[in-house]
Order: sequence, then C-alpha cells, then structure tokens
Amino acid sequence: MTKKLLLIGWDAADWKVINALMAEGKMPALQRMIQQGTSGNLRTLQPPLSPMLWTSIATGKRPFKHGIYGFTEPTPKGDAVQPITNVSRTSKAIWNILNQNDHRSVVVGWWPSHPAEPIRGTMVSDMFHKSPARPGAPWPLKANCVHPQERLSEIGDLRVHPLELTAEDILPFVPDGSEIDQTIDGRVASIMKITAECSTVHATATHLLQEEEWDFSAVYYDAIDHYCHGFMKFRPPQQKSVSDHDFKMYRNVVDMGYMFHDMMLQQLLDIAGDETTVMLISDHGFHSDHLRPEALPNEPAGPAKEHRDYGIFVATGPDIKAGHQIEGANLLDITPTILTCYGLPTGEDMDGRVLEDIFTSQPNTTAIESWEHVEGDSGEHPPGFNISAEESQAAIEQLVALGYIDAPDEDSSKAVANCTRELEYNLARAYMDADMHGEAAPILHRLYREYPVELRFGIKLASALQSLGDYNGLRNLLENMSDRWREAALLARNHLQEVDELTIERQKLWDEFKKLDDANADDAEVSKLAKVDRRGKPVLFSDDEMLLIRKLRSIAKVNPQSIAYLSSTAAAGSGDFEGALAFLTKAQSANRGQPNFHFHRGNILTSLGRLEEAEESLLRGLAIDESHPDCLMALARCRVEMGRDQDALKDAQKAIALQYHFPLAHYYAGVSHRSMGEFDQAAACFKIAISQNPNFEEAFTGLAELHETHLKDDALASEYRTAERELKNNGPDPDEGATPFDFDPVTTEQIREHLPSIHDHANQEGLEPALANTAPETVQNEGDTISRPQVIIVSGLPRSGTSMMMQMLAAGGVPIFTDGQRVPDENNPKGYYEVDLAKGLAKQNSWVHDCDGKCVKVVAPLIGYLPSSVDYRVIYMKRPVQEIIRSQANMLERLGKESSDMSDEQIGKVMLDDAHRAFGLLSMHQNRVLSVNYAESIADPQTTAASIASFLNMDLDEKAMAAAVDPTLHREKSDSASG
Repeated sequence: MTKKLLLIGWDAADWKVINALMAEGKMPALQRMIQQGTSGNLRTLQPPLSPMLWTSIATGKRPFKHGIYGFTEPTPKGDAVQPITNVSRTSKAIWNILNQNDHRSVVVGWWPSHPAEPIRGTMVSDMFHKSPARPGAPWPLKANCVHPQERLSEIGDLRVHPLELTAEDILPFVPDGSEIDQTIDGRVASIMKITAECSTVHATATHLLQEEEWDFSAVYYDAIDHYCHGFMKFRPPQQKSVSDHDFKMYRNVVDMGYMFHDMMLQQLLDIAGDETTVMLISDHGFHSDHLRPEALPNEPAGPAKEHRDYGIFVATGPDIKAGHQIEGANLLDITPTILTCYGLPTGEDMDGRVLEDIFTSQPNTTAIESWEHVEGDSGEHPPGFNISAEESQAAIEQLVALGYIDAPDEDSSKAVANCTRELEYNLARAYMDADMHGEAAPILHRLYREYPVELRFGIKLASALQSLGDYNGLRNLLENMSDRWREAALLARNHLQEVDELTIERQKLWDEFKKLDDANADDAEVSKLAKVDRRGKPVLFSDDEMLLIRKLRSIAKVNPQSIAYLSSTAAAGSGDFEGALAFLTKAQSANRGQPNFHFHRGNILTSLGRLEEAEESLLRGLAIDESHPDCLMALARCRVEMGRDQDALKDAQKAIALQYHFPLAHYYAGVSHRSMGEFDQAAACFKIAISQNPNFEEAFTGLAELHETHLKDDALASEYRTAERELKNNGPDPDEGATPFDFDPVTTEQIREHLPSIHDHANQEGLEPALANTAPETVQNEGDTISRPQVIIVSGLPRSGTSMMMQMLAAGGVPIFTDGQRVPDENNPKGYYEVDLAKGLAKQNSWVHDCDGKCVKVVAPLIGYLPSSVDYRVIYMKRPVQEIIRSQANMLERLGKESSDMSDEQIGKVMLDDAHRAFGLLSMHQNRVLSVNYAESIADPQTTAASIASFLNMDLDEKAMAAAVDPTLHREKSDSASG
C-alpha cells in the first residue's frame, strides 16, 4: 500500500492547545495536514509513563508483553539501578519486523532506543541528543548511541548545545526575558536546554531523511512534554497559585513550543514528499485548562497526573482519507496499522487493531500467530548485550535532571528495592488497564503489606478488589486502611513539628550568615551559604529533605473522606445503594470537583431509580470534563432507564468514540438500538461487547433474546443461552465472598520504620552542613543563642582498637553513651562500650542529637550516616589491615562462627575503601579528627592520653587513661606500625 512511511512522535501533544492555536492561524503545517488527511483522538494506556507508552506504540503490545515497566530497572547483576533500555524489551518493535522483510529504517530519538539497535539503516538513540547537565560540563558522545558506528562522526556535529542558542532563539518563548534574574531563576536555562535537545533531534532527522535510503522512519520529539511540565501552569488563563510576575514571564512558553514544532513539521513534510504516508501521534495529552492539577501526588512519576488521556492522531498519504475524522483509536493500534500499510500481517498477540477507517479503500488485513516466532535478521541486540556502568550513570543523571525520577538512594540495595517496587506497581497498573485485575491484585497486596505508608498501593488494591467483585475483601481492606492511615497521619504530623523547629533554627543560621555574606561580598565560599530561590527566599532544605517533607505533608493530610469514598464503592457493589449514597455524602466536600465523583454518584442514583438526580449528577461531571467516557456511559445507562433511547445511543457512541475498548458502552448502545427496533445494530453492539469482555453475561442474554424474539434464529439463540448459563454456573459464589488476602494490623513501629524523621535525611549538599563547615559553636542572633550538639566519636575499622579507646576515655572521665547490651567477653575482656542504636544509623540517626557532651563508638563504614547538624570531634583508630583481618578471623573462631568466603586481599581492599570513604566524609565536613596509632598507644599510653586531652580540650585523668591500656590484648602483631 505504501512505498514509504514516516512516523512522527510529539510527546504530550494535545488537541485543546492545538485547536486554539490553529484557530489563530499559528500552526499552518498541521492544519493543512489535517485537511488533507485523517485525524482524531488517540487514547493512552495506564500508567501514562512515556517509556512504557512509546514501546507500546512501537510494538502494538501492552507493557506486560513488551517488558518495559518504567524509567529505571535493576542491572542484570541486581546490584545497582540503571535506566530502562531497549535491551529489556521482550518484543520486536516495528523496525525489527520491517528489518526481517528487507525494509530499511531510520529511527531517531525513540524512547527507549538506547543502545542503538543494529538494524538495516540508521538508529540514533535517545541518549544522543541529551545535553550536559551543567553548561560547562563535558559533552562526550556516548558509546552505542548511533548505529552504524561510522555514522557517529557524520552526525556528531549536528548536536546543538544550549549555549549555542541566542537571544533571538529564546525571546519568542519569553518576550520579557530581559527582566528575569537568571542568577536565581533557572527556568530560562531550562527552556534553552529543552529547545537545544529538540533542535538536535530535528537536525539529525532531517539530515538522515535526506542522505539515507529508507522505507520507514520514526522520529520522536520529547520537547512538548518538557515545555508543558515546566510551564503549562503559566499558560492563560492565569491560575490563582501563579504570581503576576511568573505569568507575565512564562505565559508564552507552551504555545511557542507548539509553534516551533509546527515549523519543524513543515520541513519533515517537505522532505517526505506527497508519496509518503505520514503519521503524527502523541502518547497522551496534557491538561491545559481548568483541569490542570493544583498539586501533584508525592510519589514517583507524580507529574503524570498532568497528563490527559487523549493524545493526537493525524495521517496523510496517497491511501489516506482526506478531511476525515476517526474515532476510538488507541496507541496500541499504530503498529498493526503500519504493518497493514506495508502489506504485512499483524500479530495475533498484538493488543491493537488495524485502523481500517483511515484508508480510502478497504485494506487487505491478515494475521499470523506472532512475529516473535518468525526467524530472520530482526536487527535486535544479541543475547547478553548491555550498556556500561558509565553509560548507565550518565543516563540516570539525565532522568534525575529532567524530573522523571528521584535520585537513587546511595545505598545500592535500597535503590534496587525502590526501583523494583515501582516496576511492580507499574506492572500491576498495566494489568488493571487491560482489565486483568486478577493478575494485578496479588502484586498490589504484596506491596501494601511491605510498604505500610505508601497509601497509593492500598487505593489501587481497593480498585482491583472492586473490579473483581470481592466486596467482603474490599471491606476488610478498607477497615485496615483506615487504621493504618490514621496512625501514619499522626506520626507524620509529629515529624512535621520537627520540620517546623528545624526551619526556625535554620532561618536564624541563614540570617547570621547572610550578614557575613554582606560583609564579605568577595568571599565565594561564604556567598554560597546565602542561597535564595527565585522569590528571594532562603533555601533552608536540600532537595532530598524537601522530598521527605512533601511526603510527610501528603501522609499527614490524609482524611476520612478518602475512606468514605472507597467505602461507598464497596457498599454499591454489595447492593446497598442507600448506604453507598450515605458514604458518598460524607466524601463530597473533598471530591465533588472530580468527574469520577459525579460518575459514581450518578450510577448509584440510577440504581435507586432517582433518574433525574442521576442525570443531573452525570451532566455535572461532564461539565467538569466533557471527555469523560465513564460519565458518558453512565448517562447512556440512565437515559435508557428514562426511556430516552435516542439520547442514550448518542451518549454511548460518544463514549465509544473516546474509548473504543469499552464493553459497557457497546452494551448500552445495543440496548438503545434494541429499544428503537434496530435489531441488527443491537446484535452487532452486543457482539463487540462480548469480544471485549468474554464474561459479559448480560450481553449474552441480550443476544439470546434478540435471536429468540426478533432475529428468529433458534440455533444461535440456544448457543447464547448456553453461554449465559455457563457464566452463571461458573461465576463467583456470593456466599463465599472470602478474599485470598489477609490484612493484618500494622504496628506503630512498622509504620515508624517506613516513616523516618527529617534528621535521618540530612543531605550533604543541604544548607545545614554548609553552615556547619564554618559556623562557630554558638551563633548569636538578636539576643538568641543557637547551640549545636557537641559529640565525641570514636571510630575506625572493626578490631582496630576502638574498644580500647572507649575504655581510656571512660577512665579519663568522658561521659560514654552506651546501652551496656554487649557485655565483656574473651575477645574484649574490658568491655565494648557500644550502643545498638549505632548499628542502625543508616535507618535512624536522630538519636545522635541526644548525645550532646558524650562519646559514642561508630565504626568507619557507618560514618556517612551521622547527622550533619552536630559538631563532632573524631578520634580515629589506625591499625595495619593485616592485623585487623587476623584479629577478626580469630574473634570469629572464638565465637564459633564461619569467616567470609572472600580472600584476605579482597577483605583488605573493602576495609581500605571503608577507611578512605570515612576520612573523605570527615574531611568534606571539616570535622576535627585525631588519628591515633593502635600500636603506639599500647607502647606509650601516657603520650596518647595527653594528646587526646589536648585534642578534646578537656581536663581528663591522663594517668587513669594510660592505666586502662592492657598490652597483653595486642594479640595479632605485624611488622608494620601503621595502617
């Protein structure tokens, strides 16, 4: 059917913005394309996360088939986190299938397409166009970002650096940009970065399309999504939360971004020519009106709440209808439709359908079981291929900079666990989107049990149980959730009081150092301390701390109305519609601005026979969002009950136009046709409903009645009655109603463990550590005194003499912070002087603030977890690594425990790394450190005692300290006197 096909992806492009701009004549290229071709909505999938969606577009399959579940994934070894790559894709993309059929492809920027696949043609991965994180940072070409490799030198110079852009390039986005103080407002730099990366994609694509022989090309632009996430809040009309200054500065960014893309589209159309079929699509839309959310969920990928369920679809070409509107298209339909354009069969395992309605004549459609079973050169990566650690780190940094993910936890095991959690959650949501709630529920139940303060897991599990008709299980879950949320909210509010106290403390510190900044304007180090945001307010918390604070606020404001809304669905599912309405009334103040609330209320009122009230509620939901298919379907149901069949049919057809895979909407369309005497049309609608939901009992009943009374086909009627009876007999037993899941109460301690305090998340780059570097121990500010805790730390590698040092300090009169849990033994007959809390520093470190004026033993590997809001004096024990290894081995032998399988050389390397890391952190924070040689202390304890007293500036009993040293305990000696 086609000689060439060009697929253009505009991430997040939305008809609402496009239509407004076309009405003003500002997108002429797209307007001509629409007039000459076919256009319409393209429904997205859930969750609407770009790597998942664009892979579904390229494969025609849902995420649980193609294997891409999010932005990051564990490395093959499971020891770290890496960005999602196409290596993880488990299905062939459209270019792989075309490769097997001797077609050449050009693929530029598709997400994810790194590392570039060895296809017939050229692939430029999504890592090629990413600009450096900082203006002056190096910008090397990443390995594996282009195939074939020899193309790299040809297109490398096409990359556009943000600093290459001029005022002429950027002022159309921000006409009043000269009034912006870019030293504190980085949003202009953000526009430059987005625009430069987009320009790189376009320059590369236009070059290759002109210089390369190709049959198929796919070019992906992510800039509209970035412009929208950053600046849609400033687009007219002005929102209440947006200041006049910001509105004036950034009101044009989004519209200019669209106009920029229209200019690029015209170039692509000119290069492609009239004989090429061109498809322009987006993976989802973006709310641009009153539906713009005022706040985003405090969860990974929370910005996806700004996405709208409908993207755009436009197609032109020799075989495409002109001036035509298509309805019910889904992004899963793109690959099957492209295969049809090339005269190739679709795969029966693909989840989309061929958009036959776009073609001027009926296309010849065929299907095979699966393209995965077809052998031949597909241009995929060989087994075992993966990206390097360097590529992985660079890509992770890009994802963090773009706001797609939070920075992975420095503890790699935690980072992997968090990553796996999000992948499982996304997989469960993908199952739910496909109506496979039985697959989703076990995943969500496990997540709900393991992460007690991640309330979103409970909400999704409730939705899955509702869809499964497990209302007993749903009620048990809601009771459990109510108790859990109440406890979590209380703890979160307590932690927020800590935040308030810390805010006051840091504000005073900031005020004091701002004075220093004013007095030492040339002192760059002092200047760094007085950071302000773009509103001129001091930056008191690090990014990591702010993430925690937002999470605490989110949990703290959970209210009973959330449970009331979910309880209403449980009651309705059990047939208690009056009870459901009562629950919904309790939830209305927090939910009545949401169309889902009015959909649910309208459905309940319809079940109660209060049809006029139901219609009013559903129309109110549609007034909030005219493109809400559930409200339209429920309105069709309501109007069927009212006897208004013509109106009901229109409502059902509108719902289907928005969401073709919608069995209930097809069913009510069938009911409307039947009531109007249109029996063939009714039968067709019921059949579609059954094809989409083979367990749709009411649709089988409708077909049986039609063939018994009107269509007069007893054989088919009997067949449908048999199917109806089988569904009734095999359906769930209403008397059982038992969920396979248990919902054990969660203790306060379990919640507390998953809800650490602000002190546990102090970031090395936050304000407080920076102030601590140069702050005096007491800062005077307007008559107030702010004191920081003073704590003595004894550290070193395990078995390096830390216990001996604690014994010396205790003998000298230093207060020791110990719980006495670890008693003296043959390994340490004079005592360990430890505290169990120190072992858990990585999880909880706020207790260190209570050690003011005392000494605590903390081994070197845990130094990095000490809170930075404390002044430390550190006594660090040094002992040769060979002695430490032997001492540890002998200690394990005495305890009857096995030693590590690692060699002494490996153990020694780990220890030295721990020591170097500890010293690096101590040096970074300018902590005062006294290094004490273990062997020298035993040989001359009096000198060591004197140096310690001097270092601590304390009047200690030096004789008693020296007498505490027992030379006979130096059992493992080496020739070296240092370590």
